[in-house]
Amino acid sequence: MTKRILFTAIPEKGHLNPMIGPARHLQMRGHTVAFHAGGDISSQLSRVGISNLAPASESDVDSSSHDRNRGACFARQVRDPQWLRGWIRALLVDAAPAQIGPIREAIQRFRPDAVVTDPMIYAAAIAAHLEGVPWSALSNSLNPVLDDSMESDLLETVRWLSPARDALFQRHGMKLRFSGCDMISPQLTIAFTTREFVGREAPGVHLVGPSIPPGARGDEEEFPWELLNPDLPLVYLSFGSQIYHQPEIFRLVIEATAGMGVQLLIVADALNGSPLLGDLPGHVLTCHYAPQLAVLAKARAFITHGGANSVMEAMHFGAPVLISPVCNDQFHQAHFIRRNGAGRVLDLGSATAGECRAALIDLLNNEEIRRAAAPIYQSYQRDGAAAAADLIERHA
Repeated sequence: MTKRILFTAIPEKGHLNPMIGPARHLQMRGHTVAFHAGGDISSQLSRVGISNLAPASESDVDSSSHDRNRGACFARQVRDPQWLRGWIRALLVDAAPAQIGPIREAIQRFRPDAVVTDPMIYAAAIAAHLEGVPWSALSNSLNPVLDDSMESDLLETVRWLSPARDALFQRHGMKLRFSGCDMISPQLTIAFTTREFVGREAPGVHLVGPSIPPGARGDEEEFPWELLNPDLPLVYLSFGSQIYHQPEIFRLVIEATAGMGVQLLIVADALNGSPLLGDLPGHVLTCHYAPQLAVLAKARAFITHGGANSVMEAMHFGAPVLISPVCNDQFHQAHFIRRNGAGRVLDLGSATAGECRAALIDLLNNEEIRRAAAPIYQSYQRDGAAAAADLIERHA
């Protein structure tokens, strides 16, 4: 029997992209799938043939949030613990009451058999509860699998805001369990990781493996593949779509890789072509955006801020990672990489070019890293997107 499944997403690539795979699998099985987000994701969805439920009115979309949450100012602000704490509270708790109405309207219009939500969208769980629709949590992060030994600034912030968060749900007759920022749905919670990576099962959480879509995921752009040198090891550098503005780090890596006999590909976003990067030597190629899945399949090493989606994709493609976390759950991914010996963790904001160079040489040549990572790489060959679709299908 076909079902109607409504996904609620945060309109950022790191949150949206992992949802595309399960949604496409459900759609390919004949189910009707639609998305709702507090921002415009229609372009990406239309490329993969998924319906986008436009908000009921223009006032339901904060059109400026996309620009505020990226770029030079944002990259600087997220390093300020006090600013970051306030931003997280505003994003998770303070914004939720205004989001409940639009999500309820979307549920009423689409009439889903089940709602699948990013577990950081608290309003979606409340709206589904008020509409009497079952809901599941589909996590893009490792929040659901953290244990009590984990410590980070993000977890301290979550403890600080937990009274306000609990009060938000209590006002609607709900009491939920949380892990980090994420709601744990009492009905179904899915995490895109494996026991081999996190070292344990997590109570009430299904560990399904990575979310890699069965085909295009809609964010692909033209890329100059002809400029990649097949005779040189490819070192891929990307700090994601929000905190990409890291000119000092980019210049450091450019200096560190000089004379190493590698090609360095930097996803520079708005820094592409900027004088802030200086004169680029011949081994460096920059671009505004890269099709990350296809690039990781060719990369010998991946330098990343440690976003959960980026680390998940690197593990799937067997690309050794050098993580330089900046904020939030990036430190959680770094914790597991360090503990497993599956890569290296280095603060590129304070490291020297020599330290960066040594870490990269280690990634490229140290067989111990590859042996330690091998069981994880193997576990990440599972089709987590299809497994998530199976669970959502049964839940609906």
